[in-house]
Amino acid sequence: MDTKMIEVLIKQLEQSSLHELELTLGEDSLHLVKASPVAPAAPAASPANTVPATPVNPAPAAKPEEPAGTAIKAPLVGIVYLAPKPGADPYVKVGDHVKKGQVVCIIESMKMMNEIKSTVTGTLKAVEVDNESLVEYDQPLFTVEE
Repeated sequence: MDTKMIEVLIKQLEQSSLHELELTLGEDSLHLVKASPVAPAAPAASPANTVPATPVNPAPAAKPEEPAGTAIKAPLVGIVYLAPKPGADPYVKVGDHVKKGQVVCIIESMKMMNEIKSTVTGTLKAVEVDNESLVEYDQPLFTVEE
């Protein structure tokens, strides 16, 4: 696939009602996902229609709790596999002790399977991704408490 063809496909996806497009031509494969639309900003009220507002002190928004520990992050973009093959036990589970250099998952990128190894030694506290999901560069995959 050449870049002009990819650019045309991106423009067509943006203008269509589709959310996702996957295309395979011979050995070339392309997977496009449309970004979520951003809600437009509310129009500003004209000064003539403005009513003084009483100050409101909203309760602080609850932050989702992040597990304490060190993140093992994705070194590349691709599809993550938490087990060596379909139906097999995962490489690691929450509560397992992992060692630095131990394989914790595989990321498939450009039809290459890349073993992802732990960067720390400790106890696995959280699995941050779903099996067979798309991961971005530097996205946390696991949380390990050293």
